[in-house]
Amino acid sequence: MTHDGTDIPRSPAPVLAVIRVRAVLTQDEVTSMVLRARLYAGIHYIAQQFEEADLRQMDAGNWSLSLRGANGPDLARKAFDAAKMVRERILVDLSLPSHIAVHAAVTGDDDSRREQTLNLCERLQAEVPENAIAVSPDVYRVLEDDVRRTLSPPAHLAGDEVLAAQFPPQPSAHGENLWEELLRDLTSPAVRRLHYVGFRLQKKEPPSLDIFDVFVMPSVEVRRRPTHSVELSSDLLRDGGLDAPIGQLTESLQQATTYLPAQRMAFEQAFQRHHSLVVLGDPGSGKTTLLRWLAVVGAGGPLAMHAALGSTAPPLPLLASVGHLAQVRAMLGASTSVVEALAHLFHSRGIARDEASLRSFLEVHLQQGDCLVLLDGLDEVRSEARADLMRWLEDFAARYPQNRFIASARQVGYVGLALPGAVEVELGAFEDEQVRRYVRSFHRAYRQWEEGHPDDATADRESERLLTALFANQRLHELSRNPFILASMALIHRAEGQLPRHRVQAYEIFSRTLCETWGQARRLVASEGEEAQIRYEEEAVPILGRLALEMHRQWPNGVAPEGFVIETLATALQERDGISREEAVRSAREFLHRAGKDVQILMERGPGRWGFLHLTFQEFFAAVGLHASESFAEEAMVHLFDPRWEEVLRLGVGYMALVQKRPEATRRFIQQIMNHRESGIRQLLTDTLRKQIPMAALFAAEAGEALPNALQSKIAEEFSHWLCTMPRAIGEGILKEIHLSEFALRIPAFLEGLSTSGKPHIRANALLYICVLKPEEAARIVALTLEAPEAEIREVATAILAQNIIPDSLATLKNLLTNKTRSLNTSAAFAIFSRFPNEIDSTLDIIQEDGNQAAIQTMIFAASLDSDLAQGRAKSKLTEAVLKRCEGSEYPLWSRAASTIHDSVLALRASKQDEPPTTLVDMLKDPNETTRLSAILTLKDLRDLDLIEPLIPLTRSNSRLEAQTAMAELWAFSLRAGLHSLPPEPPN
Repeated sequence: MTHDGTDIPRSPAPVLAVIRVRAVLTQDEVTSMVLRARLYAGIHYIAQQFEEADLRQMDAGNWSLSLRGANGPDLARKAFDAAKMVRERILVDLSLPSHIAVHAAVTGDDDSRREQTLNLCERLQAEVPENAIAVSPDVYRVLEDDVRRTLSPPAHLAGDEVLAAQFPPQPSAHGENLWEELLRDLTSPAVRRLHYVGFRLQKKEPPSLDIFDVFVMPSVEVRRRPTHSVELSSDLLRDGGLDAPIGQLTESLQQATTYLPAQRMAFEQAFQRHHSLVVLGDPGSGKTTLLRWLAVVGAGGPLAMHAALGSTAPPLPLLASVGHLAQVRAMLGASTSVVEALAHLFHSRGIARDEASLRSFLEVHLQQGDCLVLLDGLDEVRSEARADLMRWLEDFAARYPQNRFIASARQVGYVGLALPGAVEVELGAFEDEQVRRYVRSFHRAYRQWEEGHPDDATADRESERLLTALFANQRLHELSRNPFILASMALIHRAEGQLPRHRVQAYEIFSRTLCETWGQARRLVASEGEEAQIRYEEEAVPILGRLALEMHRQWPNGVAPEGFVIETLATALQERDGISREEAVRSAREFLHRAGKDVQILMERGPGRWGFLHLTFQEFFAAVGLHASESFAEEAMVHLFDPRWEEVLRLGVGYMALVQKRPEATRRFIQQIMNHRESGIRQLLTDTLRKQIPMAALFAAEAGEALPNALQSKIAEEFSHWLCTMPRAIGEGILKEIHLSEFALRIPAFLEGLSTSGKPHIRANALLYICVLKPEEAARIVALTLEAPEAEIREVATAILAQNIIPDSLATLKNLLTNKTRSLNTSAAFAIFSRFPNEIDSTLDIIQEDGNQAAIQTMIFAASLDSDLAQGRAKSKLTEAVLKRCEGSEYPLWSRAASTIHDSVLALRASKQDEPPTTLVDMLKDPNETTRLSAILTLKDLRDLDLIEPLIPLTRSNSRLEAQTAMAELWAFSLRAGLHSLPPEPPN
């Protein structure tokens, strides 16, 4: 095999299982012939049960039955069952002694491997005791637990060095086997079962779930050949090290690095293609779980490895924490070899009575290339000792290159590790399908652990409720891509029957778990002593709260220099403990070490740069920090309409109401928001855009039942009216943030009242939003809107049908394509394009046959905008279809319309580029509505505050098109001009 692993099979190769049978026949020739015939008939009958079976008689009484298949574990189990049937027929039906052996291996089409498999089975048969079955270790390890208990564990057969389990179980003359002890350790609960700690669960003890039941194969991106840490140490660190200019270090690293073409693939593909791997990933990305899974799969033997990963590996997995190895080396001395450290570590876990014999055993099998060496946590070593430790590991790997190595590390703190034939791969965040797979697997495993028996139907219902909640909330959806946080949410959901009704409660649980118990949860194996942690109330709330708040104020990208972090932490510690500045700085460095290295709620995002594990945790702790300093209300009024502070303020309201349990303070604060009015240039935020109304609604959704019913109803009523009067592009975004909350249940009643308004646009919006909040009303509202005389209300039907939540949505939309109301059939067309992209061409055909000139012009205009904005990305299917028609001679109607639009678009662009702001002010005040609309559309990207005053009256225009266009532009303009982040003017 080449070091880059390119000759490893890309797809499962055939597996060969062999059963060797020898029956001791009588000396009587006649009797022997009869018995031989009956024996052949029995074995032949068994062979016929398999599709690919080859039965051969080797000599009198000796038979070989070969079976082939792609699924190694399944084939091996069937072969063992067949061997037991043959044994029973010979022993019971024929009353003859027998010697039977079973072996299976991945051979593919390799004749030499096939011969090795046959020869090994023959050796086993030659040494197996009378009336017993010798089962090779590769077959033994893929048998079910209850079946394995009917055999004696693999041990040396008398007179031979080969190992075999035996059925029926028989004592071994050679005592316990070190190979089996090492494998049994990997299948022990400490490695095989995942223990979840730190959550309030229905049972007192945390769940213990089998890693096979919940493991989801990750995806990886192949990055590069690893940099040799010895070269880094001698060439870089020695000549200036981390004090060298960053540019010099970066250039040197690039020169020492072989980058590979970016490739994203499933982990098993990387495992098949490359001899060794360094797996990099952020905290919580699943590095340790991946290595534990590999160890347990490897302990199942090559057949299990082949079935799980499509490839084999050396048969003896050695799993060790690099941090534990470093501790052993520090205790035994720098001259200690890795083999000695491994022997000491494994012996301390109860493997082998004699550490010296274990050390010799490891040395022999490493020399033979029998080991899959799994090194977890390269980064979990003090930075000053890291380079030396990497050299130690590299020397070890270089001495035993025939073995296969998989190592893991956080991306930051990893300086390179040269392993034989290795590449670096980066663990990817979970995709949606991986999230779904994990949630379903977790609920099934948890249900079985809790009930003592499978209950997949109930588990699947519970998992669907969690998935619905995750995918409906953008923040939770994003967090769920981190496997650790996803596991946390699954635990909380399983314990409570649902996620906490308010996300601030979920974030509080996540944060507490990260600070106090994650270290224990991610341990490789049980160890003595307390894991480093951060006490939540005493340390995390005041100290991390202060850091998060200052980072949010001064480092909006969420990454701050280490000097800033130390300074901020030291100030917080000094104020809290009343200590000297020198002691505070020392304590700050120790705190950062715990938070970043042990707890990992903080991450080193680059050399000397730090951030929180996820921006959500920074926002949460920033809100907590405001409350800890008793400055929340004051700070909230300063940043009330600043989009960058919205999440912090929303979490702060939820924290005050539901974690601190201060309902009266929450009520007063939200009432203050409802009554708030800005002055000066910011007056438009509260008087025209009325942004205090959606803010109050967002806060009410966070506070939930902590608010009095009367106040919730008042906010819901005002929000409903605001929603129906604002442009949908604005209102829909706010409603999406609210609609899964309990507060949203109060809104439909007020929308029903507005659905009978005398103003068509209010009625139309009310009916649409009722469907958003109550999808079960969709069919009724579609029928109601299609019968309305106003085109504006009938168009609501196309928006609802585009969601495809009622039967025959597509058929109904296609019927609307030929409606006499041109705006209605155009909106129906776009509804089809958005929801049914495979129907684009057939829809354009209908528009063309109907001769709908207005719809054709709209399609061409949309396509021209998309084509201009594409800038390297693929154009949409609609754009490609429309442009094809515009350029094709068989579509003259489209090409004529395209040339007309082309001229008008050029003229419009020229006017936008040349219009000075003073002219636009005049145009906004022009008596002609078309002129005013042109001016509004020309404001894109402009920030001149003089344009605000003439825009405001247009939001009250009698023309709905003008009023809605002006309101949408004023909303965008206020954001573009930075009015939300300006400090409020002091009261007169």
